[in-house]
Amino acid sequence: MSLTQELCLDDVRYCVWADQHLLDGCSALTMEELDRDLGLSHTGILVTLRHIYNAERVWLECLRANPAQGPWTLPQLPAPKLSLDALKQSWPRTWDGYRRIFEEISEAALSERLTVQLPGELAHLSRWKVLSHALNHSNFHRGQVVGMIRTLGYVPPAINRMDYFVPDQS
Repeated sequence: MSLTQELCLDDVRYCVWADQHLLDGCSALTMEELDRDLGLSHTGILVTLRHIYNAERVWLECLRANPAQGPWTLPQLPAPKLSLDALKQSWPRTWDGYRRIFEEISEAALSERLTVQLPGELAHLSRWKVLSHALNHSNFHRGQVVGMIRTLGYVPPAINRMDYFVPDQS
């Protein structure tokens, strides 16, 4: 396995770990708290979690795209309105998809350019750049959910990269 592949796979593993910790941390919240409009990100916690899930799911489809079949188009349909429990049930399939791709991908495939139809423009991006975008997007919105949990008066789960690298040893 190349270093680039190992780094991509570690990024995926961190993203999975952080998503799981955030979902676990949100389990203690009431439905009212999950749905409350807190004026951040996509208004509230559950809507933002759905957004993160849907983006990860959609960008996984892009990563699976065959460049020979022409441009991959970013879907414009609304995200499914899943409950927290439904997210916990559905998200692992997406995480497994990312893991499988980056466990099996070749160095050449990491650099292979995908043609992606974004709203208003056509982009030519290597797979590793698509992955980087997808995971940075998730990280950005997870931080917003952490802020919303604090706004509700709770201590959010620790999901930064150092917490992933150095697990609690107590």
